[in-house]
This record gives sequence, C-alpha cells and structure tokens, in this order.
Amino acid sequence: MQLPTTAQARRAFWQEKLGLARAAYADELARMEQREALYEGTRQVQADPNTRQTPGKLSSNVRNIVYELIESQVDATIPMPRVEAIHPEDEELARRLEDFLRSEAKRLDFTQLNDLQERTVPIQGGGVWQVEWDPEGGFHCSLGALAVRPRHPRCLIPQPGVSEVEDMDYLFLQTSHTKQAIRRRWGKDVSAAAEEEPELRGGGEASEELVTLNTAYYRNDRGGIGLFAWVDNVTLADYEDYQARTRPVCAACGAPKTAEVCPLCGGRKFAASREEDEPLLRDVTLPGGERLGMLAAGPDGRLCQTCIPSYRPGHYPFVVQRNVRRFGAVLGASDVDVVADQQETIKKLGAKIDEKILKGGSFVTLPQGVGVETTDRELKIIRLKNPAEKALIDVLNVQPDPSRERVVLEDNYAWAKSTLGITDAYQGKYDSSAVSGTAKQFSAGQAAGRLESKRRMKNAAFAKLYEMMFRHLLAYARQPVPYTAKTPDGQVRYAHFDPYDFLRRDAAGRLYWNDEFLFTVDPSATLAANREVLWNMIDLKYQAGAFGPVNDPRSQLRLWTLLAAAEYPHAARMRDSFEEQARRQEQTEQGGEAK
Repeated sequence: MQLPTTAQARRAFWQEKLGLARAAYADELARMEQREALYEGTRQVQADPNTRQTPGKLSSNVRNIVYELIESQVDATIPMPRVEAIHPEDEELARRLEDFLRSEAKRLDFTQLNDLQERTVPIQGGGVWQVEWDPEGGFHCSLGALAVRPRHPRCLIPQPGVSEVEDMDYLFLQTSHTKQAIRRRWGKDVSAAAEEEPELRGGGEASEELVTLNTAYYRNDRGGIGLFAWVDNVTLADYEDYQARTRPVCAACGAPKTAEVCPLCGGRKFAASREEDEPLLRDVTLPGGERLGMLAAGPDGRLCQTCIPSYRPGHYPFVVQRNVRRFGAVLGASDVDVVADQQETIKKLGAKIDEKILKGGSFVTLPQGVGVETTDRELKIIRLKNPAEKALIDVLNVQPDPSRERVVLEDNYAWAKSTLGITDAYQGKYDSSAVSGTAKQFSAGQAAGRLESKRRMKNAAFAKLYEMMFRHLLAYARQPVPYTAKTPDGQVRYAHFDPYDFLRRDAAGRLYWNDEFLFTVDPSATLAANREVLWNMIDLKYQAGAFGPVNDPRSQLRLWTLLAAAEYPHAARMRDSFEEQARRQEQTEQGGEAK
C-alpha cells in the first residue's frame, strides 16, 4: 500500500479512510445499538413497517424474550487447545505446547472473557478477540507476556466490501482510553483532545477524561502488518512493519543509537530500523545435538554475537468468532435479528394486557342526587328519598378478557423459540411432550443438534486464537516461561516453555522457527469441565468391573488414581493409601510363591 511521505499527510490519509469505512459500516453499527437495546429490555416500540409511524407511548410491560433466549444458550465451557505435530519428531514439543496454552488460558482468566463473549456473539452475530504482546507483563523471570482481550464488534471497522479479516488491505480498531493512559503508553499529551465515539464503551455522554484511540492496521508492500495510531490530530505511532524487531539508528548515517547525539555524524534525529535478525540471548541445543553458542568466532577469529532470524506472526492480531456464518459478511447472523419481530409484538401485547386489566373494575349506579359514603366504616349510610330509589342502586363489574392477547403473546414466544431451535427440555423446563427421561434427553439432544453449528464456530475461533497466541510467543518471548500441567495420574508437573525449543536448522544450513503445527480444540473439554458427570462415569465403570475385581486393592488403586486425575476431592490421599496396600499385598503374594 502506497502511503504519503510525511507524517501529517499519513494521518490525514488514515483519517479519511476511517471516515469512509465508518460511513460504509454505519447501517451495521446502527443495528448493533438496536440489538443491545432489545437485549436490555427497552420499552421503546419500533415504528410500524407499513405506516412508518412510531407509537407515542412506551410499553408498560416487557416480557424480554431476547434476554431469555440469549441466556438459555450461554455455554460456560472453555474449548481447550489440542496441538498436533506434522513431523513425528515434534510430538513431544506439541504436547508441551498444548500444556502451556492450557496454562495460559487459566492465567488469562478465559472464564470471564468467554462469559462476556457468550452474550456478545449471539446478540451481534459475532465477537472479536485481540491478541497482543504486553512488554510490561510476565513473571519475575520473564520479560513480557501474552495479552488477550475481547473487543466489541462495534470497535472493529472493516475495509468496505471485504468479509474476511486476513483478506483486508486495512482495518481499524477504535477504543476508549483515559488521557493519562495515553500519556503513559505513548508519551504524548492529548489533554486537548475530546472523546469522539463514546458509544465504544457502551454509550453515555462524552467524558472529559477519555479520548478515542484510532488504530489502523494495514498490509505493507512486503506482506507484513503496519500500524498507524492517532488521537484527534495527535499521531501516536507510525510503524510500517510493527511486528518486526526494530532498533533506533541515526537518520543521517544509519549508526546505532548509543546516545542522544550520534557519535559519528553528530545527528540528533533517529529512526527505527527494521532488523531481519536478532541476537541469540543464551546458548541453546538444537535437535540433533548441535550446540549453538551465544558467542561465535568471526572471520577474524574474534568472538561476536550469534544472530538468529526474527519471527513475525504475519497475521492481523484479531480473531472473529461468528455466531452463524453469513456469506459476504464480517460478522455472522444475529439471534436478536431473527426474533426482533416477535419481541416487538410481545411488547405491544404486554402493554395492551396491562391496559385492559388496569382499566377494568367495579362501577356503582345511583339515583340522581344520591351520594355514597367513601369512608372505611363497616356500615355505610345511603340516604334515600323513597323506596323506589333503592331499586336504582346497583354494582356493575367490568372485567375485560385478555385471553386472546395472551394466546397471541404465547404464540409469538413459541415462534421465537422455534426459530432459534430452543426447546423447553433444553431450557430445563417442564416438557409435556417428553414423558420419560429418555424422551427428555432426546428432546434436549435435538435442540443441541440445531445449535451445534454455533459450537463449531466457537471451537474454530478458539483454535485460531490459540494459534495466534503461539505465533506471538515465537515472535516476542525469549525467556523460558513457567507453567504447570497435570500428569495422567493427577500429579502437578512444573515446567518451563522455552521458545528456543522451536529453533531449527534446515538442510541448507539456515536457521528457522518451527511453527508447523495443527491447532484444534479438545472435544472432551465439555465433559472434563463437568467433573461431577465425569466422576459418576468413573464410578459406573468401576462397578461394572472395568478396573478389575471390585474388592481388589489394585482395582481400587486404579479407581482412585483416575479420580485423582479428575480432581476428585481428597482422591490423592486415597490413592496413596491403596498404593501402599497394593504393595503389601504384592509382597505377601510373592512371599507365598517363594515358599
């Protein structure tokens, strides 16, 4: 992509691009606001599609079926990574990488992040994950750490006409930040700037302490990823290849920066120079036993720094999780859109039922000029002129019948559930059509089958997310990162993830980074997350004799070993006890055979 040469011209270029992209995306952004309002139970009734007239009053009673049906689909399980090696010699490396990514999912608290996306994705048709490298994160022994953030789809402004992120020449990310946060990260003063897009943080009035950070990501001429960031008219960052490693050099002579003034030419201006290689920070051993030293002898015999190739992720740092795929759309199909008509009808019917019931009541007919006491006394006096007036006193009970409205309301609710494939059995409600446990299980299974596509989209997004995390580790992590993993017998294993383990030398003698792995998710993650079900299944297998004779200590040892691996409370103590008992039994049997 050809960009203007001056910084001011480049900022104007990207500001114009952002304006055009937002204009092309304006209809989708407006629909996002309407979907959020329906989920939150807005009382506003939409205009009639035929007359275009908006009702003058709000609904007095909203049965929020959008909220109910969205919440019925929330899946709290986290798809765990599954890494497969392409080359047989990388199988152990794939297992360690898989364990490390599982540990990172816990460290990054994917439970809370997933809970947020579980609402955003069905409401808006999709959600966005952003993967970054935080240079200030990490443990005491490591520099930097992975950062994974969920982004609302309104924050991501795509290139007009392109539906796949990786096919875009450019895209924009708009986020809200405090002015002090901008100063700390970028070192720029934006105190005079205003918050341009307050709806990015969920709406409300513009805040004097916040600003809108605009970031353009684009493909450069070499296929790498460039970045341009600005707030208002203040440029914060301008990197032609922001995923590449750079170092400051003199803008005049190209000498590395060692002081505020270039020691060779006296220049005071410095620029970022992209580095194709990086120094090896410590000695490593490559597969095959080759020792690669941090220092190596140069042509003149003197020791010099060993350099290795730099790694770049090569992808935009975003993963789009779709609800249901739509052809030619960045996001998927929204559940709110397909039940919006039913929700609007239910709002109108709820208000009508309220009006009928509340306006009904009892009316008293009296002769002209006769009054009734309105006190709370037990006996009330009515003064009549003659006995004939008594016949004119009567009570009329006016009770309107809202049964028709209720029938239509329930019909619309049933239509909405049918559209999304949600049954009463799936929601855990009483289902008169399923008269047995097997029938209920089958009914829930049918609903789950209709929703399977959404789960597949979630799994695909998480698989891509784990791959993106791995690529960022190869690009930026250079110290071993500690993590924990569970062994098959339930023991905790402490280990380190070393990015240099992925360094290889090819047949031509060149060093390269091995990123040839397949990333999917573990289909058993749902069962593993529901430990109570897993424990019950283990008990059934044990009672069926799958572990051996039921009363044999060795069978019980196998049982408690497996329960310890499934994190059953105090199972490790029971395993150790039966392990000792099985050992004594084995010694007794050996002694008997010796005699």
